[in-house]
Order: sequence, then structure tokens, then C-alpha cells
Amino acid sequence: MNFDETFKKIEKIKKLYDHGQYQMALSLLNASVRRGVFDADEQWVVDDCYSRAYYQMGEVDTALDYAWKSVNEPEGQDFRTQQWHFSDYLFMMHYSLRTTDALMRERHFLYDRFATPQDMCHHSHARHRHDRIRIGYLANSFRGGVITLFCWPMIVGYDRSRFEVYCYALEDVKEEGGTLDAVRSQVKVLRSYKWGQMKAEIARDIYEDEIDILVDLNVHASGGCTAAVMCHRPAPVQVAGIGYMATSGTRAVDYFLGDKYCDPPGAERDFQEKLLRLTSHFCYTPLERAKAVKRTYEQTDHIRFATFNNGLKINQEVANAWAEIMRRVPGSTLLVKSPARKKYMMQERYQMLLRAGIPAERIIREKPSYDFLQRYMDVDIQLDTFPYVGGATMADSLYMGVPAVTRYGNRHGTRFGYSMLMNVGLGELAAPDTQGYIERAVALAGDRALLQALHEQLPSRMRQSPLMDSRGYIRELESCYEQIWQHWLAGPDEADEFPAFRALKNADVD
Repeated sequence: MNFDETFKKIEKIKKLYDHGQYQMALSLLNASVRRGVFDADEQWVVDDCYSRAYYQMGEVDTALDYAWKSVNEPEGQDFRTQQWHFSDYLFMMHYSLRTTDALMRERHFLYDRFATPQDMCHHSHARHRHDRIRIGYLANSFRGGVITLFCWPMIVGYDRSRFEVYCYALEDVKEEGGTLDAVRSQVKVLRSYKWGQMKAEIARDIYEDEIDILVDLNVHASGGCTAAVMCHRPAPVQVAGIGYMATSGTRAVDYFLGDKYCDPPGAERDFQEKLLRLTSHFCYTPLERAKAVKRTYEQTDHIRFATFNNGLKINQEVANAWAEIMRRVPGSTLLVKSPARKKYMMQERYQMLLRAGIPAERIIREKPSYDFLQRYMDVDIQLDTFPYVGGATMADSLYMGVPAVTRYGNRHGTRFGYSMLMNVGLGELAAPDTQGYIERAVALAGDRALLQALHEQLPSRMRQSPLMDSRGYIRELESCYEQIWQHWLAGPDEADEFPAFRALKNADVD
């Protein structure tokens, strides 16, 4: 397969795709396929193009079907590209109602075939006798997002007498300012890499820094770049969690950060890793802009529901549930505020809400905005999505004083909302099925006194809960770090060598 020639074949399709003209991109792709433009070893490219277009259009199940075909067409596809596409496929699975717990587990466990033993580093006890335990945090970005909201105590609150922290960002972060300066000022080392940097080279840097415990904060998100690094096992003890909703799927990772609500007894079956159950698997830090929000909540004559979730999380069952809630709460409205500029997909989700029976005049659609947190002051109740529930949106909602109703399932990624509500003492707003979800939302909407009290009390309850106890969180996490580190030191020693070093240095995958 000649990549330059293949790119020329899809160049016009890609331009249409990049400009959000997905239907036209699909039409051109269909025409090219009918004309026999693509060779047999380019079929994976064709299926990948189909998958990405349908995904952006909000047709998740069709996107998944094409993504699975692409992953399973290795002819002409190099190892790293296949690994990347497989991570994208695993991430997409969380949006689909078709994804059963068994299928989620089975497909994630297949990722272990990408953790090739010949590419793994070896470690010895003697090489890791440091005065302080070296913790490495591996992330796609340290600019904000999940890092700012849920990992900040790890960066600024650690015990410097017992730990050293290193950060590895799989993006170029050499410019100054904001969050990045704050990260640099708090850690021993912040290393950044250009897009496309060979994952083996990143693994070598981590290995040469003699990191004791490496924590993957993104796993399969954004193409699984961090998961690909972890597969080389650059640290003797490896942990995953927080920024991803399921197991890494590879035995190259030893532990997964969970909690007692997200991961009830029996959850071990869904993980290749051993579970580390914390009180809360993350600790929430509000965005700086939250300080500018004016607390102006006042009730009106009609209940105002809202969702601030990614539109891809809205599926037909969610839309039907919202329609039933609004039918039972006369005069209520639904604010749909998208966190991302995906015009085509949001229009399709609007049509889905209309098909479910919600009158157009009761739906308020809004684009993303910098001051979105202020908009919570005009909301009575947030309605969570399912099976892909809200994480940041749920935490933001509770911190801003807006109670939320969620539906939870059995697996880790469906229980974030349930975990947060339990930690603030509002577990009664979480339901294990759709009927219960509807009933809880309707009951809360009908109790105006309770709504008023919750809006007044929730910000304080959040600050006093384990969700914002940064000191308690980092001490609990550090206790886990020390235990798993001592467990490794007490185990069998390995040779003080790096037999994969030559393979890593000369690797032909990125």
C-alpha cells in the first residue's frame, strides 16, 4: 500500500469531512467505491472513512460497525494505526445502547494483543531504590479538561517528602501561561511531545527517568495514545483510570483507579487490572471561571430541565425518557446546551427529541459558550444521559447547586453519576432503570420546596463531600501508591537490563 497514493484518493473526501459536509463526503466515498477506486489493501481506509463520517453525524451504531470492520482488516494497515483505530472503536462503544456488559469486557480484553511482550521494558529492584517514590502521570494534555477538573490534587497536593512527580504530555506544551505554568511549578519534570511522536521513544524517556509508578489518565481516549505508551511497560508498576470509563484491557497495566460505588463487588470481572477502590475515584476542582458565576437562581412558574452533555450521549431511549418526563411535568422546558461545536450532529439530536414527542417550543438549543457555568442558574434539574453518563457535567451541576437525576448500570462507566450523588448524600436521585429515572425526575420536579433547598445547600454539600476533599483524596491515593509499590518490591526481581531498548529505539511503529 502506498500511503501517498491512498491519501490522494481520499483527499477530496477528507476536505468535505473537515468542513462538516458529511453527507457530501459519504456520497463521494460511495461513488469512489462503486468505481473501484480503492485496492484491496486500502479497504481499511474506506471503512475508517465511513466510520468517522457516521460518528460525526451521530449515527454511532453504524460508525461502530464500520470501525470494527476496519480494525479487522490488517492488510495494508501498520500496527500502530490498527492499535489507534481499535482504541477509537473501544471509546465509541460507550455511546451505544447495543453495547452489553459482556461485549464491552470482551472487546476491551482483546486489546491485550497490542501489548506485545517483545516490546516491554524489564525492571529490577536495584534500579528503583529511590529516596522518594517516583510517580509519573501520562496524559494527552495538561492544558485543562479532565486534568484540571479531576486530577489537580495529584499535581499540587502530593507529599513532597515521600514522592516525586513527573508529568508526560503527549502534545507540545512549550508555550507559557495558565495551567501549564502551574503544572511546571509543582512537579519535578514536565515533558511534552509533538503529535505523532513515536510511542516507543516516549516509553524510553519514562524508563530512563526511572519512574516507579506510571499512571495513565486517558487510556483509550483520543486514539489511545497513552495506552500505546503503557503497552511498552516503561514503569514496573502501572495504573490506569479517571479519564476513561473502562479497563485498559491490557495486562501491561496492573491497577485501575475505581471506587466503591462505581465498582461494586463483582466488578473485578470487567478488568484486566486489579481494582483500587477509593472513596471517590476522582476529586473535583472547579474551573477558575466558576468564581465569576453570580448565584442568581430563582424558581419560575415552570420547571426548567437541562442537559449540558455531549450530544452524542443522547440516544433514542434517552430522548424517549425525557419526553415522558416532560409529558408528566406540564409546561416544563428542556435546555440542550452543547459543549462542542458539532452543528450537524446537534441538529440530528434535535430531530431525535422531536421524534420522541417533545414539542419544538419546549426545547431551547444553545451553542457552546465560555460562560456556560452561569447558565446553570437558569436550570432547576439536570437530566443525565445514559448509558454514557456525565462526568464533568454532573460535577459542575452539583457544584453550581443544580440537582441531577441519573440512571446507572452495572459497569464502571455507567455509574459516575451514581457515585457522585452517593458521595453528596443524594443517592435517591439515581435509578437502576429507565422507569425509576423517569419517576425520580418527575417527583423532584413536583417538590418545589425540596428543589429550593437543594439549590441552596448543594454547593456547600459538594465542598464538604469526598468529591472535593483534596487533602483526604491525595492521602488515600498515596496510601494506595505506597502499598502497591511495596508489593512490587516484595515480589520476584527481574534482570537489571532493558532487553527491549534496541527494539524501542529502532521501532517501526509510532
